[in-house]
Amino acid sequence: MKKLLSLAPCALFFFGALSLYAVDFGLVYTQNAEVAVPSADPENADYDISGVLVPRFTALIGEEGDLYISAALNYKTGSAPFAVILELSKAYYAFSLGDADIRIGRMFYSDPLGLVANNLFDGAQVSYITRNGNFRAGAWYTGLLYRERAEITMTPNELKSSFVELDYNDFTNTYFAPPRVFAALEYDHPSLAGFIGLKTSIIAQFDAGKENLNSQYFTAALSVPVKSCFLDLGGCFELIEYKDEVKPAFAADIGLTLVLPTMLEKHIRLSGRFSSGVSEDKSVGAFLPLTTVSQGEIVRAKLSALSLLSLDFTGRLAEALSANTALTWFFQNDLGTYRYYPVIAGDSKGFVLGAEIFGRLIWNITTGIRLNFGTGVFLPALGDANPDGYALWRANVNLVFSIY
Repeated sequence: MKKLLSLAPCALFFFGALSLYAVDFGLVYTQNAEVAVPSADPENADYDISGVLVPRFTALIGEEGDLYISAALNYKTGSAPFAVILELSKAYYAFSLGDADIRIGRMFYSDPLGLVANNLFDGAQVSYITRNGNFRAGAWYTGLLYRERAEITMTPNELKSSFVELDYNDFTNTYFAPPRVFAALEYDHPSLAGFIGLKTSIIAQFDAGKENLNSQYFTAALSVPVKSCFLDLGGCFELIEYKDEVKPAFAADIGLTLVLPTMLEKHIRLSGRFSSGVSEDKSVGAFLPLTTVSQGEIVRAKLSALSLLSLDFTGRLAEALSANTALTWFFQNDLGTYRYYPVIAGDSKGFVLGAEIFGRLIWNITTGIRLNFGTGVFLPALGDANPDGYALWRANVNLVFSIY
């Protein structure tokens, strides 16, 4: 039954496409190769080779409707067994009713900070555009998404199940993401008082399975331009309902971007990110997002009881060549959340996890071909949580072919 339900959005859109005109097709193929090497044991390096083919179909329906459908044919091999995975990517029908826009299907949604919910979801959203700001309301379901893509790891059981490889003999239990329902009410204003960007949201998440974990989020973000600088401020207050307990949790984000006065676009950014850990009296919980947004290119940690301080440079070196380099320090905000991750924390009592250095080159070879190369290292020796831990190196290559 779940197999049929996962294809239902496609069927819905095709049945509604009886008056199509202005049809468009596209195709994107992405090839990835990555290796992660622990300095203490380089012979046990993990390597992954994967690719994804994404055909895209768009069409206008009547005068106000827009249909978008894309699928993804994935393959992966390397340290993990070879696997082929088919999934429905974006698939939605959007139409306008005057000042209101309605979107139904599988769509991308992100909260104002991009830290609570940031992924594809199945559902519906209504947007209302006014001179005094923009209002949006939506509701979504996660249980028909591909588990690895959805990245929902709110409970220990969900985290454990996220590492289970897809098994077609047990498709239902190894393909689909944990079933959760969430709704969001949002308001944003692009130029409040003439120069301040404001985004706010209220998100309520409910467990549709057996974990009995619910949460609510109150989020706000400000963006303030100051001459050649941009100041970004944001915060999130969360209430976690789990095992008959209700606990508050917090997250915050701040960034200062300096645009350099050069011919080609370049900027330097200093940023900080905080998420609460479990307090000593356990009255405050570790911040718990709906989707796992990985922090760091090497560490790729979950933003729970974690703080980061980062300095990065991004800029175009030539017309077709761009670069990004970043130095990021990681801190744990309690001594329990990362105790099972020996690469980061080990069993020590320190709070400074270490630092990550990562760089990336992006070469736009032609209009439809792009090559990305990134490499870096995480150094726990630069912290006091696990100073004797081994360094972790990572390198990846990404080649993208696009046909529009």
